[in-house]
Amino acid sequence: MTPQLRQHAMRRIVAEMRFPGPDYYAVLKWLHCALKPQHYVEIGIFNGDSLQLAAPPTVALGIDPEPYIKRSWRTETHVVTMTSREFFSEHSLSDYFGVDRFDLAFVDGSHRFEQVVEDIVALERFAGPQSVIAVHDTIPIDEKTAEPEPSITFHTGDVWKLIPFLRKCRPDLEFTTVRTGPSGLTLIRRLSPTAQRSEAEAQAVSEFAQLTWDYYARRRGEFLDTIPNEQGAVLRWLTNDQHHHTGL
Repeated sequence: MTPQLRQHAMRRIVAEMRFPGPDYYAVLKWLHCALKPQHYVEIGIFNGDSLQLAAPPTVALGIDPEPYIKRSWRTETHVVTMTSREFFSEHSLSDYFGVDRFDLAFVDGSHRFEQVVEDIVALERFAGPQSVIAVHDTIPIDEKTAEPEPSITFHTGDVWKLIPFLRKCRPDLEFTTVRTGPSGLTLIRRLSPTAQRSEAEAQAVSEFAQLTWDYYARRRGEFLDTIPNEQGAVLRWLTNDQHHHTGL
């Protein structure tokens, strides 16, 4: 085994120890079962494992510049081979759904904080009152895995910056993070399609992008609220029970 593969395996072991129980695919399945979305959007589909969770009568849309599909779909599914930026500049959800609305979205494309914010802003324009966005990789394993640009195969990027950013700039949103492996899954709701991005918010994106690992190591307890990696905990959050949050 090469040193890189050995390090990857060790980080997987660390992740499994930190986050026992089902992985994020199971949490996504819980969301599908609970929300029964009519329209599902996924940014970053890779080999289709998570997109394949969509089942009838859901209509699914996957966006990825380089998908590597290994799965067959269980329901009507559209795959668009382009970046999310290209998609939202050239298309509307109604091109695939017939309506400009999604019920559930999963963001797992670029692992750069700035792009994740851009994807959420783009999706929010199509949100309904009950829409939920799930964002992967919001609890990093260590400094190396959390670098903005990948230098190792186990890479979560600096997506973790999304949480303190939302706390400062979008207090109108409700969000929590499920302690699921390998690197957390943040759920966001109370989205507003008419939300306007202010100049201060745009400036904050640049400021938060400059945060270092030291900020996370020292202050994660101040901004990272989590819920257990249990179906019941996720369902309680979806039904407005806010009394089961803890720090990491």
